[in-house]
Amino acid sequence: MRQALSAAALCCGLSFSGAAPAEVLVPSGLLPKTTTGRLLLVDAARIDKRVIAVGDRGYIVTTEDDGATWHRAKAPAAPLLTAVRFLDPRLGWAVGHDAVILATTDGGANWAQQFSAPAEQKPLLDVLFLDAQRGMAVGAYGAFYETADGGKTWADRKIVADDKHFNSIIRVADDKLLILGEAGTILTSADAGKTWVPAASPYKGSLFGAVITADGAIVAFGLRGRIYRSTDGGKGWKQVENASVATLMGGTRMPDGAIVLAGAAGTALVSRDNGQTFQPFATGTTRALAKPLVGGAGTVLFLGEAGARKVSLPAAGK
Repeated sequence: MRQALSAAALCCGLSFSGAAPAEVLVPSGLLPKTTTGRLLLVDAARIDKRVIAVGDRGYIVTTEDDGATWHRAKAPAAPLLTAVRFLDPRLGWAVGHDAVILATTDGGANWAQQFSAPAEQKPLLDVLFLDAQRGMAVGAYGAFYETADGGKTWADRKIVADDKHFNSIIRVADDKLLILGEAGTILTSADAGKTWVPAASPYKGSLFGAVITADGAIVAFGLRGRIYRSTDGGKGWKQVENASVATLMGGTRMPDGAIVLAGAAGTALVSRDNGQTFQPFATGTTRALAKPLVGGAGTVLFLGEAGARKVSLPAAGK
């Protein structure tokens, strides 16, 4: 078993069991099910029918049939990749250990390295682009890199005095941004990341991500199943009841506005009132789930410790 440093694994860890099978060495193309069933996938993005996922050993994999088959993208060798984001159907970026930043211009089929700084020993944990030129990548020990030329060059900038881990960066609205991190770190920016202001935190444990609800609220989640909701852009927070103490690692908003959160021990929660309340639902696994995505009709595609699995989303009222 080995630790995978990701937006959630900084404290609790996701694991990849056993030695790498020969199939893991496939450079690109169709992957055998024996590989995809064991591959740690930390994050993913959906573009129409295509899902692009990243994870262990620098793997970037894609599916266009909701996980029935997966192909490995053409990408340079890389360590663990922790996050992937797309600006539009063509332009996307992935980040990971060694402060590596990869980019694609063809929807995830081919990737090229833009940046890497292994000597800094600051794994990157999330990335956000505001447009085709302006982007930011955040990570461990206060890592904050920014670009103003689409990733041709990246500059390191210290935005706070301490070195808390930055686990997630999201766009709340227009130029309003939010960073969530270790020990309850919450930073807000009202000028597209030029300046950052610490916000009073409701929690001293790590926060791993957030989802913007249909009514504009922010739902943040993290260690020990904690969930908090803000209706003022992240300045004030109210705790949302959750009986589970399983760490929550990823979240998404479904087309109908439902919020789905996922985490340790196969935990999944759904909210149909913009994050004011959550109900658990079964996923059929006790393996860690790192990221939920929209699946086929009425389903959620979960990525995590054992590849991908599709689960039916409980109907409203059940």
